[in-house]
Amino acid sequence: MKFRNVFWGLSLIIVGSLLVARNLGVIDFDWFNIIRLWPLIFILWGLSVLPIRQTIKVGVLVILLGGATWFVLEYPSSGRFHDFEFSIDKDFDNSNSFLTKKQQNFTVPFADSIQNASLEMDAAAGKFILSDTSSDLLSFSQESSNNTHYQYLVRRSNSDVNINISEDDERIFHNNDRKEVTIRLNPKPVWDINLDAGASSVNYDLSKFKVRKLTLNGGAGSFKITLGDKYPDVKVNIDAGASAINIKVPENSGCDLELTAVLSGKHLSGFQKVSSGHYQTENYDEAENKIHLNVNAAVSSFRIIRY
Repeated sequence: MKFRNVFWGLSLIIVGSLLVARNLGVIDFDWFNIIRLWPLIFILWGLSVLPIRQTIKVGVLVILLGGATWFVLEYPSSGRFHDFEFSIDKDFDNSNSFLTKKQQNFTVPFADSIQNASLEMDAAAGKFILSDTSSDLLSFSQESSNNTHYQYLVRRSNSDVNINISEDDERIFHNNDRKEVTIRLNPKPVWDINLDAGASSVNYDLSKFKVRKLTLNGGAGSFKITLGDKYPDVKVNIDAGASAINIKVPENSGCDLELTAVLSGKHLSGFQKVSSGHYQTENYDEAENKIHLNVNAAVSSFRIIRY
């Protein structure tokens, strides 16, 4: 029994089984997880040339491939949060098949004593929209085609409130999922927003809110951010991979941009180059409101528009 034959045989069986199960909607997985396992090639190569018994090689191979399969299917779980139920609506489409939509809604109440609020969100994959105001501190709603479930934790200290939202994902097997999340915020507090976007489509119109700090960590996605002039000194930090990034800033605000871009196409409307990777708008020094942008983008399309 040759190790090479066993390796290719088991690998093809596992990959083929995963593809069949995914096409049938039995499981779902992220292709990026497979790409992340490329160092296994060196491990298996080294295993093949070791002067040890073939049965030991095959045993180690089974363990490695089993662990790799588990990693591809498994998603990290979160901590202890509040729980919610879904409402399920079934509609009948033209092809006589049922489309299942599951909804989740929750709110965080607002109190007049709240002056500062922070929102930390692990967006995972999907479409995420923030544009409208709410009389509550935060209003959350999502609609998905599967069992996507978000959980939240609220911490309050005097006039400060922290809201942490993340996806509750403790299941290995998933159907293909499409989800859209809509968030509305109260415009009265000063907001710090931290968004871990991943492979997502994000459209955040923050022009109606007093945003003090925005942090965006994104992978391969589309990110549209609109900033306003409700707060005098705004700090924005963006770290993105293969993404399309579009930022809108008020024309009356002075903007300072530190840009580190690798193989990126960029369009900086109204910005003047100060030094390598450093840009400013012509009204930066005299502007009453200032926006500080620190962007690290790789293989991306980056665009700033003044409105």
